[in-house]
Amino acid sequence: MKNVLKISLFVLVTIITGSVAFAQNETATIVPSPKPITETPVAAPANKPVIITLHNAAEKSVAVFAGAKEEIKDPKISVVGGLSRNTLYLMVNDAVCLMTVDKRPVACVIIKPGVTTVEVNVSANAISSK
Repeated sequence: MKNVLKISLFVLVTIITGSVAFAQNETATIVPSPKPITETPVAAPANKPVIITLHNAAEKSVAVFAGAKEEIKDPKISVVGGLSRNTLYLMVNDAVCLMTVDKRPVACVIIKPGVTTVEVNVSANAISSK
């Protein structure tokens, strides 16, 4: 009787263990049905023109470069008066940089979609976009 009980217990444990292992393998191999991707990531248009207001909060004039990032090596610098507001006509992904007298950038900001204002701080050593 004990042998029959041991054998039936062994068979029962084997069946339960096998069904659990089979169920785990089966759930691991379930593949969701393929769905077509309807959404595509939208990249910012690189050549979209934007109008930016440059606000100089410093009392002194500053040298500013505004244009394509590639042109920073040989920049065309404009002088912006102190405590002034100026309008810049740029493209998305262009740069606006504060420059030194020897045409080196001090601080730069990249124009992203939605940016409308670029501001030079009171000390004339940093630039930010809003």
